[in-house]
Amino acid sequence: MNLDFYSREPLGFEQEIPIFSERNAYTANYEQISGDHLAALRETGINPFIEADIWNQAEQSTIALVRKYSRPGEAILDVGVGLARLLSHFPTLRRFGTDISLQYLQEARANGVEVCYALADDLPYRDEAFDMVVCTDVIEHVLDLNRSCERILSTLKPDGILVVRVPYREDLTYYASPECPYRYVHLRTFDEPSLRLFFERVMGCEVVETTLAAYAPYGGRLKFPLNFPKRDALLRRVFSLLKAVHPPTYQAMLRRFFLPIEINVVVRKRAWVPHSEAPCATS
Repeated sequence: MNLDFYSREPLGFEQEIPIFSERNAYTANYEQISGDHLAALRETGINPFIEADIWNQAEQSTIALVRKYSRPGEAILDVGVGLARLLSHFPTLRRFGTDISLQYLQEARANGVEVCYALADDLPYRDEAFDMVVCTDVIEHVLDLNRSCERILSTLKPDGILVVRVPYREDLTYYASPECPYRYVHLRTFDEPSLRLFFERVMGCEVVETTLAAYAPYGGRLKFPLNFPKRDALLRRVFSLLKAVHPPTYQAMLRRFFLPIEINVVVRKRAWVPHSEAPCATS
């Protein structure tokens, strides 16, 4: 445990992992999700929550941004580190990760990442500890968005870079339905204007760029209204054939007809006023 990066002592250790946040119903829910995820991966090699191609497309889009804005030897924090798949691409960085799944943290530590157990709104790191923070598929889950992003930004050095990836214009109907087996999953969705307004107007940062990522021929992601019998199955069949025959055309047509599944936003930390102290702040 690198004490230079932490602002407080852990509550304790489990399996040599420092624990900084108390367990509650929210963390228990996430342990259930991560347990189901890892059980499926070990049994079948398949992520039960997302298709492999979509997962890889999304990850590669974020990896490209981390590569663009990082420099060897810099310190990077992954909030919601998961299996450390993203950080495994950056062995020349000083890599730290936090999550609320001990199973994930064990995997991340095995990949050479210094890890701890902590909620996003309860990060134990000292102020201005990191050159870069990456946070992928996390802030759509958190209970307190403002507090979580305040804590994340507090760990960044002045002019440090935060890379966030979130679902883009997602339909949340399933997560609010009785069919969803988990109480806490995606609690909000985003688009480019909402991300810009939040990080610039509320968090006082500069949005450097946004990138759209991960396309698939899903009927629910169509840009144009198309309704006909067996629409989704037919779209998948047509695009599967196109992918096999001419991949460049397949990619071009995906972007023409379908919305992306994820969006990345690159944020630069500026002179920052916590949301709770900002004038005219609203929850």
